Amino acid sequence: MRCYGCLKEIRGKSQYCSKCKKNIFNNIDVKPLTFNKEEFYTFKSENTQRMSISGVQDKISLKFSDANILEPTEVQGHYILKPVPNTNSAQKIEDIPMNEHVSMQISKQIFKLDTAENGLIEFSDGELAYITKRFDYQKNRAHTVAKVEQEDFASILNYTSEINGRSYKYEGSYEAIAKGIKKYVAAYAPALEEFYKRLLLNYLIGNGDAHLKNFSLMRPLDRDDYILTPNYDLLYTGYHIENDSLTAIDLFDEYETEAFGAQGQYTLQDFEEFGLMIGIPEKRLIKIFKEILQNEPKVYEMVSNSYLSDAAKEAYVSNYEKKLHKYLLYFIDSFAFKDRSVLVKVLL
Repeated sequence: MRCYGCLKEIRGKSQYCSKCKKNIFNNIDVKPLTFNKEEFYTFKSENTQRMSISGVQDKISLKFSDANILEPTEVQGHYILKPVPNTNSAQKIEDIPMNEHVSMQISKQIFKLDTAENGLIEFSDGELAYITKRFDYQKNRAHTVAKVEQEDFASILNYTSEINGRSYKYEGSYEAIAKGIKKYVAAYAPALEEFYKRLLLNYLIGNGDAHLKNFSLMRPLDRDDYILTPNYDLLYTGYHIENDSLTAIDLFDEYETEAFGAQGQYTLQDFEEFGLMIGIPEKRLIKIFKEILQNEPKVYEMVSNSYLSDAAKEAYVSNYEKKLHKYLLYFIDSFAFKDRSVLVKVLL
């Protein structure tokens, strides 16, 4: 079978390879959950007001019992469990857990981004759900686990429902987030490049829900400085939401490129000018785009090896290919990036 974590072929009775068992579950030999989705929703409805997980997707916290069994918990949960949601507002919902899983694995394995540990796990009846390890709990120097300080960019940039209305997390821009990173992260240069790659990933997989609350800063235990949190909440939303937006918020505060005016989509010119604006050197931008092009077959292979349905696999690949070749690599004659020799060799 394929590992429920990294999607690589494994042998034996375990559903996870040794590396994923270590990274996700601290070397605990995890079995299927002892409850089903119906019991998941019973627990969720009884504890909604007491649990502190943000967001609208159905989820609960889990922790290991003294017998090393993952069980629902109201507090001190170190894992988040997301099943196929009960909703009438999305389509093809049976693929949502597998969609998030493969998107997160593309982030970690192919784009090499710092990504929350994650995988799939079976309910007691065999149905798959998505599980992710919380990164806001860490061991300190005394080897005790404590919660780290974390703030998302809706809070950092002071966007609230009281000030900006119910859709406050879809206000602002990625440019504003970049400015926030430069202001609050001491080692901001590598953090900005990481952020830039995350934007490209979200754009290519079609995550139209990468809003202000899905980018955060954290202060690790025993440190005084802030860093970007690992990547989280990645999904090809267009497969589940009809006429979904290409990006959750605008790329720029107040700027429109010539290419955007011609195409009506963010393109190579937009992402190059954005990268230069936030301080990424031109040579690094060319390297990033080369890597994206060279890794395209790896994305398709991972999607093929995922637990998505065949229809979802086809849609995922088709969307990625369209976003990469029709939009991201679109250029106009007055735009110079296409003339730079290093990138031209890859494009040709």
